[in-house]
Amino acid sequence: MDQEEIKKITDYIFLKSNPQKADLTLVFGTRHQEAINKVYKLYQDKLTNKILVSGGVNRVTGRNEAQEMSKKLINLGIEQKDIILENMSTNSLENVLFSKKIIDKKFNLNNIKKIIAVVKHYHSRRALMTLKKHFSKTVEFIPVTYGIYGFTKYNWFKNEIGREEVYREFKKIQIYLDKGDIEEL
Repeated sequence: MDQEEIKKITDYIFLKSNPQKADLTLVFGTRHQEAINKVYKLYQDKLTNKILVSGGVNRVTGRNEAQEMSKKLINLGIEQKDIILENMSTNSLENVLFSKKIIDKKFNLNNIKKIIAVVKHYHSRRALMTLKKHFSKTVEFIPVTYGIYGFTKYNWFKNEIGREEVYREFKKIQIYLDKGDIEEL
C-alpha cells in the first residue's frame, strides 16, 4: 500500500471518539477489557447511566460476552440495575437488531435521542453504519472507541495484525453495503 491508500483507508475506517452525555450506552460484543474500561469511565463521568451490553457466545473464549461484560462492570462498581443484557447476538448486525428490540421494550425508542456506541477503533465506522441503517434518523450515535492488539489509527499499517484487521474491516464494509445491511454515514 502506498501513502495515499493508507491515508484513504485510515480516514475512512477510524471515527473520532467523541464522549458526551447520552440516554444510553450500547457496548458491541467483545471479550476485551478495554471496552469495560471505556464504559466505566463514561459511567463515572456521568455521561451515561444505562448500559446495554450486547453479545452472545464468543468464538474464542466460549463465554457469553454480555454476561462477562456485565460481571466485570458490576465488579468495578456499576449498579446491576443500570446494566441491560442482550446476550444472543453473534455479529454486529445482530448486536444492533437485538439491542433495538430491547431498547424499544424497555425505554420506547421514541424516548431515545442519543446513544453512545462503545466499539473497537477499527470497527467504529461499520458499527455506526449498522446503527444508522436500522434506527430512526432522529437518534444520534456517538462513537466512543477503544484500541486493541497494540495498533492505533496512526500505525496500523506498520503492524501485521493492524493491517489484517483494518483491511478486513474495509472490505467488509463494501460487502455489507452491497447486501443492504448498513448505510453510509
